Amino acid sequence: MRVSKLYSALLIAFLTIGFVACTNTVSSTDTSDTGGLDYIPGFNPGKPDSSKVADNSSSSDAESGSESSSSDTEESSSEGEEPPETESSSSEEESSSSIDFSESEVSVEGGVAVITEEFLDTDLSVDASDLDEMLDDEDPSFEEFRSSEFSVDDFVFESYEYYCYTQSHDWLQITKEKLLETKLPILWDGSAYDARDGYFLSFEGVCESVFLYALPVP
Repeated sequence: MRVSKLYSALLIAFLTIGFVACTNTVSSTDTSDTGGLDYIPGFNPGKPDSSKVADNSSSSDAESGSESSSSDTEESSSEGEEPPETESSSSEEESSSSIDFSESEVSVEGGVAVITEEFLDTDLSVDASDLDEMLDDEDPSFEEFRSSEFSVDDFVFESYEYYCYTQSHDWLQITKEKLLETKLPILWDGSAYDARDGYFLSFEGVCESVFLYALPVP
C-alpha cells in the first residue's frame, strides 16, 4: 500500500517537471521570434511600416516631378532662344567695292574702266603699212578680237602684241607701259591687283577693232 502511494507521488512529480519544462521552451521560442519583445497584435518587426513606405514613395515621386519640370523648362528656354547671328559675306563684297579709284586717270563705271586715246602708244612695234598688209591678207598671225572689252588677264604681252584700229583707220598700239599710266589699281603690281576679277578695260571709244599679233617664236 505504501509502495503504491510512493509510485503515485513519483509519477505526479515527474509530470509536473515535464509540464514546467515544456512551458519554458514555448515561452523561449515566442520571445526569440519577436526579437525579445512581448507580442503586440498587428506588429511584425520583420515587415516594413506601410506608412513610411508610402511617405518615401511620394517624396521620390515629388523629386522626380520637380526634376522633369526643371528639364522641360530648360528645353523650352533653349528652344525659345534665337540662333546666333551669322556674319554676312558682305565683307568680301565691301573689299571689292571699296577699291579706291580716286587717283586713276580714267573713269571707272560699273566695273568698266574707259581707256582713252592718250593711253595708247603711237610708236608701233610693226609699221602701219605692214599691219595694213596683214589685215588685207588675213594673216593668221594677225587676229581680230570680237570684243573691245578685256579683262586684265586677257593681255599676255610676253607672247603677243595688241593693236587698235581706230575709227579714222589709223593704228595705235596697246602696251603695258601706257596702260600703267592710267594709275588703275587693278593693273599689274597695283594695290588692288588681287581684286581685278570683275573689272574690264574698254577701248570702245577709240578702237573700231582690236587685233592680236602673235610674236614669232625665237
